[in-house]
Amino acid sequence: MQNPELQDLLEQALRRHGVPGASMAVLEGSRVTVAAAGLANVETGIPLTPDTVMHIGSITKIFNATLIMQLVEEKRVRLDDKVRAHLPDLKLADGQALEQITVGMLLNHTSGIDGELLPDYGHDEETIEKAIARFAKLGQLFEPGAECSYSNAGTVIAGYLAQRLSGASWYRLIRQRILQPLKMEHAVTLPEEAVLHRNSVGHYRDPTSKDRMIRTSIAFLPLSFSPCGTTLMMSATDLVTFARAHMPGNARSAGRILSDEGIKAMQQVTVNNEGKGYTYADGMGIGWMVFKNGLLHHSGGGPGIASALYVHPERRWAVALLTNAEYGLSLSLINELVGPWLAERNVQPFGTADVIGCDDKIAGDLRKYIGTYGDILHRYVVTAEPDGLALSKKMMFAPYENMSTVPGPPIPLRPVTDGRFLLEHDGDPGGSSNAFYRIFTFRNPDNEGRMQHLGNGLRLYKRVDSSPATSMYESCAQTTRELHRP
Repeated sequence: MQNPELQDLLEQALRRHGVPGASMAVLEGSRVTVAAAGLANVETGIPLTPDTVMHIGSITKIFNATLIMQLVEEKRVRLDDKVRAHLPDLKLADGQALEQITVGMLLNHTSGIDGELLPDYGHDEETIEKAIARFAKLGQLFEPGAECSYSNAGTVIAGYLAQRLSGASWYRLIRQRILQPLKMEHAVTLPEEAVLHRNSVGHYRDPTSKDRMIRTSIAFLPLSFSPCGTTLMMSATDLVTFARAHMPGNARSAGRILSDEGIKAMQQVTVNNEGKGYTYADGMGIGWMVFKNGLLHHSGGGPGIASALYVHPERRWAVALLTNAEYGLSLSLINELVGPWLAERNVQPFGTADVIGCDDKIAGDLRKYIGTYGDILHRYVVTAEPDGLALSKKMMFAPYENMSTVPGPPIPLRPVTDGRFLLEHDGDPGGSSNAFYRIFTFRNPDNEGRMQHLGNGLRLYKRVDSSPATSMYESCAQTTRELHRP
């Protein structure tokens, strides 16, 4: 049911934040209200409507985890099974670590696999199976189970496992096991399905004019990474339909995609992240990010898009908000619209973080922080400056067209009294002006006191000074240059 008040709020927010289009659905009890406004594509001028399919990005990870939990309930696999028991041909750079990784670790981001994203190898090469073969070069950020760090590659391996156990493609499994039972008629798993619907594309702010939005030329990230969120699209209404199916008591009436026991198991905290400097949530469930007051969450991003889903099963409440603008713009809109509901639940909107205050200087020896930290996609260089530390960032390749592989300038890191560091705002209009993405923590000192990890959000970056992993990153960057050579 469309809601005039919600519609007006959404339209005003779009104008304030410069977002081309958005779709929103709110579930309260058994009642769903929806609103959609703006354009699906600024080039075509097509209006965005409630049935427009939009990218949900990494919210897909909950669908992927649901698929695995279905197989758990069918006794085809257990969460504590070693992955190699089911995928004997799987290879990673660290064979010893691979032997320790369980299925559950793939779903709660404790596998340690360093696999944020890989360069796009071209449409004919971007199958899930071929990505799995390329994972043989991926190293470890930490020993399996020792830490928690967001791993897209781990999620893709879980999706591949579902394929191998079921004998069907991941795309077909999502359709037949989740979308169809829940009667999600405006939801698609592949680009060729999206063209059968009114569909939305991402947008960036024109760097030459802050008032103009440019349509992205990258409609989809590599299909091989679909289980972690590169292709799944749907309406906001269908997304809250999926959320409703994750409320105990609704399992049978909503199409029975999982038992109540399976639903509750996904929502239990499997990793407690409190006090570790993470700024996403208090802990990880199976697929879900969990707050200690019973609220569940996941967000999603992509080229010129951002999405958010919040669910409180006990209160039978959920809100889905899908947008088609670059992350910083969309994040401000999402937080404005969802913030009042979250305030009632004593939860900060996604993308915000408390900063207690900054110290005048960093205590102790700066040398323990200085160094290079990274994963397969990112490289962070921490240096000493006359008045403290500074951090510069480099992308090893550019998945989005508005990203650059040119190293950024050193930006001061200011110590925060609770042990965190705040990166000074760099003025990037595509980024968030709040502290969330600018909070960094140093973790896990070695015997000499040198920090071995740099934390940001829900990610850990491993110290890579003189690390064998460095050659892997350089090889990945070289591959990207060759793939995009004129």
